[in-house]
Order: sequence, then structure tokens, then C-alpha cells
Amino acid sequence: MAAIFFDIDGTLWDRDNFIPQSTKDAIRQLREHGHLTFLCSGRTRVFINSEELLGMGFDGIVSGCGTFIEYEGKELLYKAIDRDVLKKSVDLFYKYDMPMVIEGRHKLYMDADIISRDAYGRYLLEAMKDHIMPIRGNEEQWEASKFTVLIHDTDYLAVMEQLKEYYDFLVHGDVAMEVVPKGYNKASGIACVCEKLGIDVKDTYAFGDSANDVDMLDFAGVGVAMGDGTDVAKEHADYVTKGLHEDGIYHALKHFELI
Repeated sequence: MAAIFFDIDGTLWDRDNFIPQSTKDAIRQLREHGHLTFLCSGRTRVFINSEELLGMGFDGIVSGCGTFIEYEGKELLYKAIDRDVLKKSVDLFYKYDMPMVIEGRHKLYMDADIISRDAYGRYLLEAMKDHIMPIRGNEEQWEASKFTVLIHDTDYLAVMEQLKEYYDFLVHGDVAMEVVPKGYNKASGIACVCEKLGIDVKDTYAFGDSANDVDMLDFAGVGVAMGDGTDVAKEHADYVTKGLHEDGIYHALKHFELI
């Protein structure tokens, strides 16, 4: 039995949330062969809500860059940011005029007027409108395991320096930065799953396409990068499969005789 971990964006589905039929068939066949399948995403749990995606029957979810893990619908791990650290972080992002999303298990907190400056922010406001609360006025309800902040035209390096004892940072060009509790990432999530379920790491496979997949591509027994993924993902992979729209996941799983 193997455990296979899949990034979502750019791996399972494209920018339009399209999932190839071959990918759906592959996940089904994996489970029929007795393997375990997991979503492994930088998104926090509240942001993984697609009925089509969840309906594919994954055994578990590693979300929020390893800060939340569930298996068969039961919570195995949640790393919440300490409230004092959370407040300090929010204050600092405001000071440096960095639009932010406070990402929790059940809610996303953001300032609609500020986050809407950016196309991604406008997308979030529309896609997650039933799960959004304003940041201001809801301080007592804040709970989060990570942030996403927009960094264009900001001194984000100064912010990183002031918060480095608390967080690790995933910088995506000059657009956005994921801010994650120190020591947590997709690899730590896979390690936790292996420990909790008694799985040998050498029996794990990880599929990803971008910079925030590097840790898990390095850590898993076999790291697979999508053919249309970033160069950095490919550099850290053991195997580069075809692109998402070229049945890449199905092709790789066939290659490794998992289906």
C-alpha cells in the first residue's frame, strides 16, 4: 500500500478548476488498488470546498501548508497561530500596508476594500463570500494557521525580518507571500500522516507543480512534478510527468505501476 499526496492548484485542476477525466479515473483506480490518497494544499481547510474535488473520494486532507490534517473526516492535527503572535502579525501587515488574508479552518478574514486592490483578492471575495469575515471588529473570533499577504510595492523583506522567529515564508514572485508557522509545510504534513497511520515514508508519492511543493517533493519517497509546472518544482522532483492537460497524473501513476 502506498500513500499518494496531491497538490490542488496546477496539479489536480487548472486555473478554471477543470479536472481532467483521466485524473478522476486515476484517483478511483488508486483507491481500488488499496492505496491511500490525500489532498495536500497550501489552502486552509475552509478553502477546500469544491464538491467535485471532494467527491473524488480522497482519504484525507493535508491543508494550510501542513497546519491542518484530517483523515476519514476526523481531525488529526491543527496548528493554530498563538493569539499574541497573530495580533502582532496583523498590526505589522497594516503598518506596512500589506493587504492580508487571515486563513483559518472555518473562516477567512480580510478587508474587502483593501484586498480588492488585487485580482486574487477580488477572486477570493467572490469565491468565498459565504466564508469571509472582516478583520476589524472580529478580533475575538480570529483563529488562523497561516496568512497570505500581497507584497507588490511593499517592503516585505522588512516584515519577514521582524517575524522570522515565528514563521517560514513562501514568496511567490513580487505578488504574494504565504506566511506559515515555523517548521510547518507540506512535508511536515506528510510526515505527520505517516506517523499517525504507520506508513513508511518510502511508500509515499507527492505530486506538485510549484515552489510551495518543493518541500514535499524532496521529502516523499517519490516526488513527481507536473510537466507544465515551474522549473523549481521540476528541479526537486524524482520524475517529471506530462502536463495537467496531457493526462500527467494518470501517466505517472501508470509509470510507477500504482494503477
